Amino acid sequence: MSVYSDIVAALQVRVQAATDEGTVHAYERWNANWSDYLDQFKSTIGGVDQIRGWVVTMDEQNPIVGGMGSARYGAITRVYNALVFGVMGLKDSSNTETTFLNLVESVLDVLDGRTDLGLAAVVDYSVGPATVRLYQHRMFGSVLCHYCEIAVPVEVTKELTYA
Repeated sequence: MSVYSDIVAALQVRVQAATDEGTVHAYERWNANWSDYLDQFKSTIGGVDQIRGWVVTMDEQNPIVGGMGSARYGAITRVYNALVFGVMGLKDSSNTETTFLNLVESVLDVLDGRTDLGLAAVVDYSVGPATVRLYQHRMFGSVLCHYCEIAVPVEVTKELTYA
């Protein structure tokens, strides 16, 4: 696997460790049919069917930033700017805002809970801190949802090889 795939898979496992997280995808899902798309994010939590899910992908604005390795000569560093976005169906009478923001905090905790994601290339103590960069309400298909984006920087060191 590539470093990118390893990072996304490790972050997916971390998000899945949050309580009542819903469905967690390791890539951004798409579908031409809204009903089929929403089915990819349906979960049953506490006996209630709802839209509740997460996607782990790369930040499209700034996915991978490279620099010269400071750890040692003959290496480079790259910061993979992972993006975890979450959605949850909004229901005012159930105060889903509090439920969702508590869930977001739980996801932040599990993302910050590992210093290197268990990956050899990831520099120790270089994952995170995870940051909520956006929280809003938005239409997700035909469903009004709570939506958030969590930015997770992951620094890796790669050995340089010379031809």
